[in-house]
Amino acid sequence: MADLLKFLTKMTPPVPATAPPLERLVKLLPSPQRPLHGRRAAPVSLPDNIICFRRSAAAELNRPQHGRALHHRFVLILALATDVTACVDDRALRLHAGEGLLVFPFQFHHYMDPASPDLDWLFITFELDDADALQPLRFRPFAVTGALRQLAADVVTAYLSPGEADLTALSLALLLERARQAGPAARRTPPSAGAPGLFSQVTQLALRNKEPPGAKEIARRLGISVSHLRARFRISCGVSLGRHLRRLRLEKACGLLRLSRRRVSEIGEVCGFTSIYSFSRAFRSAYGISPLAYRRGDPVQPAAAARP
Repeated sequence: MADLLKFLTKMTPPVPATAPPLERLVKLLPSPQRPLHGRRAAPVSLPDNIICFRRSAAAELNRPQHGRALHHRFVLILALATDVTACVDDRALRLHAGEGLLVFPFQFHHYMDPASPDLDWLFITFELDDADALQPLRFRPFAVTGALRQLAADVVTAYLSPGEADLTALSLALLLERARQAGPAARRTPPSAGAPGLFSQVTQLALRNKEPPGAKEIARRLGISVSHLRARFRISCGVSLGRHLRRLRLEKACGLLRLSRRRVSEIGEVCGFTSIYSFSRAFRSAYGISPLAYRRGDPVQPAAAARP
């Protein structure tokens, strides 16, 4: 992590000499017409449960090794060195050095065709209870400008400093907002974006409803039989439809346990489990700990986490 911080700091250019000095900016400020009434900010949702880490080899990118990654967290990627293709749902996005990408919760993603076995990528994963403001960043690589590099360095600095969790969240919120305001990166090759594949269609249908639909309802909406849906899904996705839907329900439960104050029994019901006992049993089987332990922040058992 120290090497990553040095790299970010080294790559961050100094403030241009042409930047307006504070004294000049202060002279532009008008006298307030209503001294007791200032600019009110809209409610802000801050990132939480933040993890920063570095990948230095292309072989480290695809974890888990079996299947495409899927979870309830955001993944912010800053490609500092080496071009790699990020496959997000049904789109292949070539991420060039000096570009960033935000992967949203429940988006399948994996990586392929690295330009070199060595790379330098910063990953920042986090949870956020209101993702509406970040929608412009969906499927949209952005240029990591000097200003964004400095903000990323601020995030990593705060993350490495004990007792600075609040500053880390505030710095990351600012980085995300600046990335949202930045224009899309210039594309050397257009991203592939055909019609949504079967796994994306199923995932969207499963997550779009408050009550998770079963295989029969999903098949009806797709206009195919249940047996045809199950067979096609296993062939195209390498996993059974039932296992995929169970994984979606459990990952949704993980997000609600972290980000909401609902009772565990209520979360289990919202996620399609018939009882608190069936929910707790499925959760423990998948993650190695109980839902309450997960809410407390206890670590997930690695062997169990690979099952869903």
